[in-house]
Amino acid sequence: MDSKSLLDRIAFFSRFSEVEKHQILCAQHHFVKFSAGEYLVRENDNDDTLYIILKGTAHVVKSSKPNHVLAKLTPGMIIGEVSFLTRRNRITSVIADDEMICFTINGSTMEELSVYSQNKIKDQLIEILVQRLDQTNQTLLDTITAVEGMVYTVVRK
Repeated sequence: MDSKSLLDRIAFFSRFSEVEKHQILCAQHHFVKFSAGEYLVRENDNDDTLYIILKGTAHVVKSSKPNHVLAKLTPGMIIGEVSFLTRRNRITSVIADDEMICFTINGSTMEELSVYSQNKIKDQLIEILVQRLDQTNQTLLDTITAVEGMVYTVVRK
């Protein structure tokens, strides 16, 4: 399968025109393989690479709770958007569960793209971050509701 058909299969690029996909493929990028147990990113590292999972799965952890999986990642999902957008150190670690292949874009790649394509990538990442914030808010609300229910039950006894 050629690189263009891989981009065609990724939802992240569904709003990009054929010309924009071609521009992205002509810019500096890499297809990177990871083995099971290998770190894609490490918490606190300074790296602005954005990963788009093409094949395989991974999980997200924080060093303060290494046995607590924060998220499971599957093909089509994005890794590293916070560091990519803000140039901040990595806030979590991501570890491959099995053999993975990812498409990567970094800050240098972004500079090679047209301003229009750069903005389109940023818009896609903002949308992903807003969705994650919505999910986090719902999880927090569900947790608060569950805790309130447990307190109410304990108080009634």
